[in-house]
Amino acid sequence: MRGLSWHQWAGRFWPYATTLFDYIHRAMPYQAPESLSVDDTYAVVAYILNLNGILPADGKLDKVTLPKIKMPNRDGFIPEPEFRKITNSK
Repeated sequence: MRGLSWHQWAGRFWPYATTLFDYIHRAMPYQAPESLSVDDTYAVVAYILNLNGILPADGKLDKVTLPKIKMPNRDGFIPEPEFRKITNSK
């Protein structure tokens, strides 16, 4: 992802828009994690998706539309090897 700006990297890294939402909601802002409201989080995610050409400027982002977003790298995302194998905890 060398040579990409932060917003381009964010749009191409996350395989699902819901994962991007979850990360932003839990980690932002840096100085006060988990302090964004749900509406503010949707606004930040919509902004990032718009910068990546994934969501139009007048696009609506909410709990219904967020899971329907198809991220550019959804089918190209390859998890780390230790996360590829699902094992039973027993």
